[in-house]
Amino acid sequence: MEQKTEREQEYLIGDVARIVGLSRDALRFYEKKGVIRTQKKENGYRYYSENDIYKLMHILYRRKMNSSLKEIEETMVMDRENTVRHMKEYLHSCMEKEREELKNHKRMIARMKLLERDMRNIEEHLDRITLRRFPAAYIVDECHDLQEGLKNWFQLAALKDGMDMMYFYTELSLKKSAQKVVNTRLLLYKNLEKVLTDGFDLSCLKETGEMGCIHTVVETEELLPESRIIRMMEEWGCKHGLKTEERVYVNHMTSFSLKESPTYCLELYMPVSGATFPAALEI
Repeated sequence: MEQKTEREQEYLIGDVARIVGLSRDALRFYEKKGVIRTQKKENGYRYYSENDIYKLMHILYRRKMNSSLKEIEETMVMDRENTVRHMKEYLHSCMEKEREELKNHKRMIARMKLLERDMRNIEEHLDRITLRRFPAAYIVDECHDLQEGLKNWFQLAALKDGMDMMYFYTELSLKKSAQKVVNTRLLLYKNLEKVLTDGFDLSCLKETGEMGCIHTVVETEELLPESRIIRMMEEWGCKHGLKTEERVYVNHMTSFSLKESPTYCLELYMPVSGATFPAALEI
């Protein structure tokens, strides 16, 4: 590093690279763009001034705010009054974009947590019967069957970002020992409302009630559970002195397509009457 006076220091490219933490190629790029300018001396070396280092500090700070080089260059040639006005408008716009990005990231994390919950359910409850509460949720839509539910899911998911986190819960009637589809509900679990797009009012929606249920997870190639699974749940309830209702809710939790035909993991909830269960019961 060569020095004139304390006020007029000059720096070689290697010195500047160490000070600001940029590569020599990056410094040459900014020089080529005209953001900083070097002075070539008689000895053939190019020197940077302290003003160039200050400019680089400003550039790096702005780049950390995702400002483009073009945007940075525009403000660097403005006078003070225009720079202040422009920066206020620019920063307001940037902050709005960042807030929206933050909401998008929160929704992404929420989706991951839901999928993690499903994987944990499969690990812990596949082919195991327990007592469990029906999940607290908003009833976003009630459809005739799963096919209609799929169509409505796509429409609602396109309408508001975050509504794709709805789950399909198909209610089956078990009267007269026969399974009959009553409806398919699109449920949005509670506590997810904070990650939805602004402007979607959930207060007008019905909510699932507090229900104690016999619960299990099964793997099947069909979209509805086999009759033998239903009988196993009823027998388990009878064994534990529980009065089962003549219905079961099927959560089409996830699917795997590793085989020629897809495999579905279904989460089943069979309501029971008058049951209190501070702890889960297992076989």
